[in-house]
Amino acid sequence: MERNDVKNYPTLSKVIASCIILLFTGLTINPALPASHSRNTPIDEYVDLIINDDGSGDPTDKEVDIPPYTPDSGITPTLCINFTILGVNDSELTRFYGDDPGEDWTSITVYGDLLYPINETTLYHVGSQGDWNYIMTPTKQSGEIILWIEWPEWGADWETIHIINGSFVNPSVDSFAWGFDFKLTVTIRDMDMEALKYCNVSLLWEEENVEFNETQGDNTLGNGRNGEYSFWIRQGEQGELPPKNITIAAYDESSRLSGYTKIIMERPNIPPLVFVDDDYNSSTSGWGYNHFNTIETGVDSVDTNGTVLVFNGIYPESIILNKTLRLLGEDKYTTRIEGTGIGDAINITDDNVTIQGFTIQNYTEGNGIIIASNHNKIMDNIIADNMAGIVTYYGNPFETIDSNTGYNIITHNRIIRNTEGNIGLSGFNNSIIGNVISSSPFGIMMAVSSSNTVLQNTIVDNEIGVGILASYHTIVTQNNISQNEKLGVFDFCTSYTIIRQNNFIGNGQQAYFRQTIALRFGILHTILNCPINRSIWDENYWEKQRILPYPIPGLISFYRGFVNDPPYRFNFFQIDRHPAKTPYDIPGAGE
Repeated sequence: MERNDVKNYPTLSKVIASCIILLFTGLTINPALPASHSRNTPIDEYVDLIINDDGSGDPTDKEVDIPPYTPDSGITPTLCINFTILGVNDSELTRFYGDDPGEDWTSITVYGDLLYPINETTLYHVGSQGDWNYIMTPTKQSGEIILWIEWPEWGADWETIHIINGSFVNPSVDSFAWGFDFKLTVTIRDMDMEALKYCNVSLLWEEENVEFNETQGDNTLGNGRNGEYSFWIRQGEQGELPPKNITIAAYDESSRLSGYTKIIMERPNIPPLVFVDDDYNSSTSGWGYNHFNTIETGVDSVDTNGTVLVFNGIYPESIILNKTLRLLGEDKYTTRIEGTGIGDAINITDDNVTIQGFTIQNYTEGNGIIIASNHNKIMDNIIADNMAGIVTYYGNPFETIDSNTGYNIITHNRIIRNTEGNIGLSGFNNSIIGNVISSSPFGIMMAVSSSNTVLQNTIVDNEIGVGILASYHTIVTQNNISQNEKLGVFDFCTSYTIIRQNNFIGNGQQAYFRQTIALRFGILHTILNCPINRSIWDENYWEKQRILPYPIPGLISFYRGFVNDPPYRFNFFQIDRHPAKTPYDIPGAGE
């Protein structure tokens, strides 16, 4: 019914509808629709909802096509339905819904195959005379859109718009948890349920109007075959705070069919991804859930196997990492964990922890990082001016070697000026790779340890560069060991140490060894159950070109009777039989 055609008497169809409502109070005409309030409506009054423009093709035929998406736009296309709601009675009184106070969008309901539900921004009153606009995206070919009005004291009415042309877009899930890499599969079919194998398919962050993934189908596995399209939604592109809607837009050029659906990225109870900034406070979005201003609170709140991202700032904390996680700083130069007195900066008590991107400094009465667990990775940090830089600790150092113990990696850090030592290593199967280790009483000290590797480091300006004590099968290879005040390498009471292809330049003494027979057998053989073998020095560069084998001076001692008797001591030499003639260009050292 057009607005200008309003008469004293309703159309026959409206009369029949009103009578049905009056006679069968409490029943609904459509089970998907709510019961009307027509019980209290006078017999001579009724509501008329009139479609002026359905937003597609013929404006009044109440038939629409699913609109096509414009690739790369990031904006979900919509249709605008314009309709009028008026009340009429037998006294020729006409009222328009929305013109009077209290008559708002909440009395209007829209059902059907729609991408997103109505709200005050998508359903709104236009000017006067009962005109309303509804902005929407239809989703399902052969589906319906039902507009329903319940006008208190006047009655109810509805209209149905049919969705004619479009494709079916079906995701493998309706939702997934934020904070993890997720693989989404979408199936697309035409109106005859045949697979569409060559669609352009896009993923959009609906609230942000951003397209973040797309593909052009080519009938290959995961890209159109059987109408299936697969996407990875990576953690790094999911943003900071769920929930968020993802629109899936599909368009098939040959059939010119479009289709849409959505999935929701949900908010898990325990966040797998947490953000820390010393500027956050209670007014920050996500505060108390996954946004905090201290690292320890972020660590306590994140899920096991999660990630704590720390933005630039100063964090005067002592942090305990008691779960598997990644602790990542925004920038190692400006994301600083600062000492405030007694206490260690970071204590790792659980396995499989990664620490990356921090300056850890000024713990003058504590250590930078203590590792008391296995399979951890310390990488790309600056660790300076603490009592000790990095220390590994395994409880009883004389326990029998366990093949699953250790496997910690310390790589590409700058570890400098720590007053009692830069790295103190015990335990087994650890690797120190590609670090700058400088300006400390000792650069690296390995004690009561086994099967550790020191590779491609720059070890410079310490008192002792590398110390190896009561350890088995230590490999020191391809390092720059230079300008250390007393010793480049000190090898004490060890078995099967391999020192190969290093540059020894400018040290007070390049290398020295001491083997005390009783301690070697007592600790290594008897307690640690390690075989006793000689150390191997081979292919090292010793300050300058060498033609002859290079001798490494040392001392061998053993007790001749009781423990308190003076031991026998013999000056001795170990030999590097193949010294390098030129220094090595060592990749990664000091980077």
